[in-house]
Amino acid sequence: MAKNNGIALAAAFIGGAIAGAACGLLFAPTSGEDQRKKIKEVLDKYGVKLNKDQFTKLVDEIKSIGKKKEPVPAEDYDAE
Repeated sequence: MAKNNGIALAAAFIGGAIAGAACGLLFAPTSGEDQRKKIKEVLDKYGVKLNKDQFTKLVDEIKSIGKKKEPVPAEDYDAE
């Protein structure tokens, strides 16, 4: 039982590291083409194989994490 917990913990750590690296790459000040190339290299290094559509979906999901939602003003707000 403890061995399975250790494997799950290691998998979660590696997954988090990959996601963090991908986010860091996406928000770094380089071109989108360079970013995608770096992400693909990292995924290939860890044996993650994605087709072009899956890769594009992953990149879009990562990008959406960093987007902020605009606050909706309260209707009953009175500035006076």
